[in-house]
Amino acid sequence: MSSRLEQLGARRERLVAQSDALRARLAGTTEGIEQVLRVADLGVAAGRYVRDRPVLAWLAAGAAVLIVRPRRAVRGLSFAVTALSIFGQIRRILSALR
Repeated sequence: MSSRLEQLGARRERLVAQSDALRARLAGTTEGIEQVLRVADLGVAAGRYVRDRPVLAWLAAGAAVLIVRPRRAVRGLSFAVTALSIFGQIRRILSALR
C-alpha cells in the first residue's frame, strides 16, 4: 500500500513541476501580447465612450470635415439645414393629416 502512495506522491510532484514549467512558459509567451491587448482595450473603451455620446461623434466628424475640407463643410451644412427644414415641413403636413 505504501508503494502505491509513494508512486502517487512522486507522480504528483512530477505533475506539479510540469505545471510550474508550463505556467512559466506561458507567462513568457504572453509578455508581448499584453501591450497590444492594453491598446485594444483602450480602443474599445474609446469606441464605447463615443457610442454612448453620439453628439460627440457628430461634433468630431464635423470638426474633421471642417478642418480638412472647409468649403465642403459649408456646402454640407447648408444642405443639412435645408433638408431639416423640408423634413420638418413634411412632418407638420403628415401630422395634420392624422
